[in-house]
Amino acid sequence: MTVAQQVRRILVLGLALLSLVACSTQSAGPAPTPPPAPAGSRTLLVLWHAWPRPEDRALAMAVERFNRTNPGIQVLLQSRQIASLRDDLASAVAEGGGPHMAIVPSHTLGSLAEEGALLPIDGLIAASEVDRLLPAAVGAAQVRGRDGAVLYGLPLTFDTLALYYNRANFSAAPPTDSDALLRVARGLTDTRSTPPVWGLAYNLSLDRTIGYLYAFGGRVFDETGAVVLGLDGRAGTEAWLNWLLALREDAGLLASMDGITVDNALQTQQALMTIDWAHALSSYGALWPGKLGVAPLPRLASPNRAPQPYVQSDTLVLNARLGDGPERAAASAFARHLLSEPVQREFLRAGRQPVLLSLDLAADDPAVSAELRAAAEVFRAQAQAGLPMPNSRAASDIVWPVLSDMHSSALRRLATPAQAVENADAILRARLE
Repeated sequence: MTVAQQVRRILVLGLALLSLVACSTQSAGPAPTPPPAPAGSRTLLVLWHAWPRPEDRALAMAVERFNRTNPGIQVLLQSRQIASLRDDLASAVAEGGGPHMAIVPSHTLGSLAEEGALLPIDGLIAASEVDRLLPAAVGAAQVRGRDGAVLYGLPLTFDTLALYYNRANFSAAPPTDSDALLRVARGLTDTRSTPPVWGLAYNLSLDRTIGYLYAFGGRVFDETGAVVLGLDGRAGTEAWLNWLLALREDAGLLASMDGITVDNALQTQQALMTIDWAHALSSYGALWPGKLGVAPLPRLASPNRAPQPYVQSDTLVLNARLGDGPERAAASAFARHLLSEPVQREFLRAGRQPVLLSLDLAADDPAVSAELRAAAEVFRAQAQAGLPMPNSRAASDIVWPVLSDMHSSALRRLATPAQAVENADAILRARLE
């Protein structure tokens, strides 16, 4: 072996040893990628999101404004696919990387926290600032454990249900209870026309109807978390399922579990009312331009109770590996920026429902039409009467599928409501208790 070959071999071995040392150092406590900026330069924060257009433009403007007014911090916005965002984030953090921050739906927080992917938000934002936010949206961002509820995400916007209607067909106020809703809907329906016109097109999916389960007095769990679906919750749940069956079989309504059929009727102007989520607001604005009406969900006439629809929030979360240094301080500053009135108003302009309660929704804003401002007030009021959407892994992987099977088997007459409730109760007890 020549001297040159010996030198080359020594250099290769030296580089290999350095690589092993670097890998062992990283495994002790890897930082989110990309690595922190060098001392004396700006603190870099990577933010993942899956907001579609045009909402993503509002988020980009918020980031741009923050970077401009905070020269020591640079937030880098990266778009991801909504279908894979949760899994991508969990995998990246588990491998020692991932973004410093992400915006994820609140129903994914329980599994992400359980997998150790998230840093608790408690302490990052003062309690007085959290108190300024919509309580149900905050509740949707809390993960409950043995030691109580821990805030793992900071809610930025929220989503819930309301009644949409075409104001051109209403000379008076929209119906406020279920009996009036059905009476008005049947009066507007004309099945003899070609194509038929429906006064109400209602997608009877579980997420759009479960709020009425609580109005009937149904319950799945009690205050301690014990399953009571087949006990204290049985009568109300059976009454709810029987009510949905009656809607589905009412010839004067288009009430169906086939969401495509309901959507087609709405998109072809064959339906005049529906119940849907707040994120669909822009779609109905385009469907009924200048005639869009939004109202709270009608109360259940008998018994006289208001429905309690679920409230979900889009939440800002932090990488569990975020350190205590400048990155955490920068993330805290950015989080407070997203909750400021200018940014929350920008989200409203983009069609998202803001969580900041002090934001005056009725204030004149040339970028937000009067009907959209009125809709935002309805969604806020409805959310204040709603329930935080459950976000635990058990809720997503066990409870929701069991309730979906109960709901589907009853509405498809594969089982009576009583049988469906009894079966669901037994399965939940076997899997959870």
